Amino acid sequence: MDYSGVMIRCVVLASGLVFAAPAFAQEGLPRFEALEQQLQTAEQRHLDNLESERQRERLTSTLPNSGVSAADQALRDMDYRRERDRLLLQAEQDRQRVQRERDLANAALLNARVPATSTAVVTSPEAHLLPPAPPGQYYARIEGRFVLVDRTSELVAGILPVQPTDPMADVPLGPRPMPDRGLPVRRVAQGSSLVIHDPAALALPPAPGGQYYARVDGLIVLVDQRTELPVKVVSGG
Repeated sequence: MDYSGVMIRCVVLASGLVFAAPAFAQEGLPRFEALEQQLQTAEQRHLDNLESERQRERLTSTLPNSGVSAADQALRDMDYRRERDRLLLQAEQDRQRVQRERDLANAALLNARVPATSTAVVTSPEAHLLPPAPPGQYYARIEGRFVLVDRTSELVAGILPVQPTDPMADVPLGPRPMPDRGLPVRRVAQGSSLVIHDPAALALPPAPGGQYYARVDGLIVLVDQRTELPVKVVSGG
């Protein structure tokens, strides 16, 4: 039997992992898309409001008889920068925690037990463009990944690399994009008229995976597909 298709997709991890894991269900981790979008919007709005308040104070300080000295304004600017740095640090620590949890879950896959009767077992590999499983093994999908399971021990023997054709509905969420100053705080759905469907016509490179271009408030931005929120300003629109 030709196992080349399996070998191309399969990444066999080292067997010395010490993480213990129970059997996984087909559903994987729950996805709270609405909550993710709310958190992302709240983070960005907080930073944008902070910057807007700083700009208003600076404008007010330039008015005649404002009573605000240059030294006073410098101290206020320092306070604003300190608060912004605190918010960004808090956001970064939250994302690092989420990434660590995902890394641990991925590492524990090799110790996962998937009985042949589990709903996680892939009964129709061809429907997912998978080649026939090697003798003594079968496919399963856990934690949003296709794996090969040893039929005798019922333990995961190999993890297949992610392919563009793989399903996404059961993939656990990773860290949210970091907020950034100057980004418009508004969602842009993929079906919105604001989406740029032909980036090449604007001399734009292909958008990174999981992102797309859009025109928002006079800016060309990259939008995160999962949260539908701008994550980077590319240029003035």
